[in-house]
Formats: sequence, C-alpha cells, structure tokens
Amino acid sequence: MYNNSLIIGDTSQLNFYYPKEYTRISSRNIDIDLINSKKYDTIYLLFAEQRTFLNENEKFFTDINVDYTIKLIDKIKNNCRKIVIFSTSELWNDYDGEVSVDLPFKYNYTPYIKSKEILCNLIKENIDIYKNVKIVYPFNFNSPYRKEGFLFSKIFKSIIEKNPIEVGDLNFVRDIIHPSLIVNHSIETNNDILIGSGELINVENFVKDLYKINNLVYDEYVHSFSYNNLSNIRKNYYSKIKYSNYNDLLNLTHGDIRKNSIS
Repeated sequence: MYNNSLIIGDTSQLNFYYPKEYTRISSRNIDIDLINSKKYDTIYLLFAEQRTFLNENEKFFTDINVDYTIKLIDKIKNNCRKIVIFSTSELWNDYDGEVSVDLPFKYNYTPYIKSKEILCNLIKENIDIYKNVKIVYPFNFNSPYRKEGFLFSKIFKSIIEKNPIEVGDLNFVRDIIHPSLIVNHSIETNNDILIGSGELINVENFVKDLYKINNLVYDEYVHSFSYNNLSNIRKNYYSKIKYSNYNDLLNLTHGDIRKNSIS
C-alpha cells in the first residue's frame, strides 16, 4: 500500500505547483531511514545545481546533479512506485526546429548541461535497475517563485512591486511553458517526456503583454539594452508535442502575479 507522494527539494519553484497534501522535505541532510519507513507513491527530486553558476567547472555540477542524485535514487527507489527527476530541454539545444524525446542529445557544451547528460545516460543505460525512474525534460518555465539571478525573477519583481528595471536584449524567441503544466504532466506520466508549449514565443512581446495585462506601461518600467542579440547566437528549437499555447502561458502567469501581489 503506497502512501502520499514526496517532494525532495522544497525551495524549487516547481514545488509551489504540486498538491498541498504532498509531503515536502529539504534536499539537505536527508533522513533516508525516515523516507524508507514509508512507501510513497511517487518521489519527485526537485533539487539541482543551477546553470546560473557560469564560472564553475564540470565537477561542481556532477557532484550534485549526478553523484549525489544517483546515490539518493539507489537508496530510495525500492520504497516507492515511481521516482521523477528533472533534466533539461537544453540537451537538444543544437537542433533547429521541432525536437522530441526520442532524438539523440545534441547540444552546445556547458558543464551544467553535461552533468544532466551524464545522469540521464546513466539511468537509461541501466534501465533494469532504474525501471521506475522517469525523466522530465522541461523547456523554459518561469514564475514569481523563480530564484534571483534569472531574467524573469527581475521581471516578476518589477511587476509585483511596480519598480523600473534594466534588462538586456529581450528580442529573442523561446519555447516557454507554465510550470503548473510541467507539474501536471510529471504527475501523470509513466514515461520520459520532453515538455514544452510547442511554439516559439517572442520574449519581448510576452513581457510587454505581462505588463499590459497588469495595467502597467512596459516602456515606463523596462529599459532594455540591445547589446546582446541572443537570437543570433543560438538555434531555435521547440517541442514537437504541443502541451500548451500562448494564452495558457499568459493567463496562468498573470494568475501567479495576482496571487503574489495580493499575498
């Protein structure tokens, strides 16, 4: 008989979209015996070293994203029906156009992405051992719960607190999906999934619409410097499977902003 589900990594922005009844614990000082004293339906691993640590080497990322993660999985995998881990769509960032989970990884190297590849390959190459481990590869997602150091954390803070900001060039496109939809599919899936909106969204237009829907004038709050045209230095790839659309993204994000403005 399985108990409720467990989230390990309670500071992740995804954590805020899982059902409130799920048990939550920090990814630090994990009590393995306590976890294994119950049989959970699903255990979600939401922790990782993030790509914002641009100057760190490969070992910095593999220590947590590979070694620590796989050791934890080994200790808990027999006491739950399913384990869900989160990787990244960046493993396909050297493709142009639509991508799907069955395509080989093809990416521009960073230590962060490399650590994700090592972990995923380790699990897939030992599927008999890790048959109940499912990998979710999300495209770009953002929310007011996004940690500092990311573009959208600055944008959401500006909208909620009504403060002007300076940002770089926003005139580029990305496949963006709302985090609640990633969470919903992570709960439902019994397979590895690459999840995005299935369309390329112009980030500048999206940000302008966020200010507009919150009754703010974009030009009064955002000063954008066009010194770094990101659209020219990376390929534009997006999910073959369409899990969302632009209106979903805009309306769900607006709901997040309203909720955080009230609280």
